[in-house]
Amino acid sequence: MISAKDLENYMDSDTLTAIATILFVLVGFAQIIILNSQKRQTRIALIAQYRQLWTNCKKYFGDVIFIGREIGEYYQIHNQTKLKELEKLVSQHTLDEPTTWALESIQNVFNVLDELTIRILQGHLKVSDTYPIVGTGFLRHSRPLRQLLDSEYHSTYLANLSDKNHRRIHTEMQDWLIYHDGLRRRCLILIDILWAEAVRLEDLPPSDIRSAADAKIKTGKLNRSRVFKETIRLNGFRKICLAIDLSEFLRRAEYKSFWNYRGLKKSRLDNMEEDWTRRIFRNK
Repeated sequence: MISAKDLENYMDSDTLTAIATILFVLVGFAQIIILNSQKRQTRIALIAQYRQLWTNCKKYFGDVIFIGREIGEYYQIHNQTKLKELEKLVSQHTLDEPTTWALESIQNVFNVLDELTIRILQGHLKVSDTYPIVGTGFLRHSRPLRQLLDSEYHSTYLANLSDKNHRRIHTEMQDWLIYHDGLRRRCLILIDILWAEAVRLEDLPPSDIRSAADAKIKTGKLNRSRVFKETIRLNGFRKICLAIDLSEFLRRAEYKSFWNYRGLKKSRLDNMEEDWTRRIFRNK
């Protein structure tokens, strides 16, 4: 028979085991909270770092948009004084040497955008963290950026450029990006991801959202495949869930369908366009 003393020792042992288990669980929870806090602090530090990098790139970004657009286009970043300086540099262009001022701008801007994309694809930054760094001002110039990054995008554009030297500089910058194909791909991915976030937040004019959604009827699958493959290329299959999440996130900028329940409703776009038109014309 078990004596009272043995029973007391047994109960004490069970009590100690239970207390130890509870302590281990509490320590585990504390470690999780500390790790999450550290990740959050790291993310905040990265956001601050890239916000400063992007701020420092603003003058170069204006040069890039100048190169991506035709001379005389209305939507530019630089003021008229700076635009006149750039037009003078274009007029002095020669085939005998690289266009160093344009190359410097292209490299500064697209290297920062490439770093941002890699941080997103590695899971170090969320899309919602990255979007405020560059904002809608970046996306409003997505066409000239795409025309530099993708030589097949609106291929008739170059043929219509009126300035011969400007066309040559444009082509020279495209060539540099083609030679740095990984960077070029990732910058295209960043534009797609941030565009989807802007659509989610309804930060763009409805007409722009609609025209992009129309284009994505043909290009949506290619864009999703590109972000999926690039995420796997950077991380291997251990980040396959992130690759799926990011590729599916792009569907937000596409029309809603049976396979895309989070996509755009055409009726919602119609209402947005009606409201937007009323506000822009100050109609009550």
